[in-house]
Amino acid sequence: MFGTSDFKVHTKNGFEYLNIQAENPDAQHLVLLHGMFGGLSNYDPLLKKIQGYTIFVPKIPIYELGVREISISRLTQWLRSFCKELNIEQPVLLGNSMGGHLALDYTRKYPDEVAALVLTGSSGLLEKDFGSTFPRRKDRNFIRKQANLTFYEDLIDDTVMDEIMKVVKSPSKLTKLLALTRDTHSYNMEKYLPEINQEVLLIWGKQDEITPPEVAHMFLEKIPNAELHWIDKCGHAPMMEHPTQFATLLKDFLDRLEDNPNSKTRNYEEDHPQL
Repeated sequence: MFGTSDFKVHTKNGFEYLNIQAENPDAQHLVLLHGMFGGLSNYDPLLKKIQGYTIFVPKIPIYELGVREISISRLTQWLRSFCKELNIEQPVLLGNSMGGHLALDYTRKYPDEVAALVLTGSSGLLEKDFGSTFPRRKDRNFIRKQANLTFYEDLIDDTVMDEIMKVVKSPSKLTKLLALTRDTHSYNMEKYLPEINQEVLLIWGKQDEITPPEVAHMFLEKIPNAELHWIDKCGHAPMMEHPTQFATLLKDFLDRLEDNPNSKTRNYEEDHPQL
């Protein structure tokens, strides 16, 4: 969700981003992509738990692009420009919700430029749409209830709600948000998933109501080299809700990539939830 990051926000040639530099100049690059209703602060809890990597968290320009050009494909072009501008090479792309959709599209189009993928609550196959109800009902309490579907526990405070309401009450921002929502629904990635040859880590909340467990299973079934891990008492944003557990899974995955860069994961699922 929205919010101010605890980390320094950098700017360069129109790009806004967080950057954590590893001491080792050869450290793996990670690019962390937030969701449609997200922001730079979404990854603060995770950034405080991981070290030893050079990490970039870009602010995705959902409201800066024109309404006729806002789409996953256009954001993929933007992300490639971001990576080239900052000399980000062979990153591991980590995406939540729409950020996962963006990571998938980038990997499909530029497979030689991505080391691996981490998807958590990713769109691209099927997701519950709660954003389209906002124009019809601009009641703060209703919208707060809808926004809280993101989490297993109530994590929406008044400051975050104030920012959400600014979007809801802005015709320009709301129009762009709805245009991107329509695009994420129409741009289904299912037929492209078998083409992804990178190692893919899936981290899913067992109680995710936006991209429920069956979506995670679909990703696991379609992506050749994927592994699926579940986090209990967790909704649509595991990296915010359970950052310690998320960081442990991520570090294990990255360590295995470093130790055996040419190995391929045999698809497996850890801790199968009751559907």
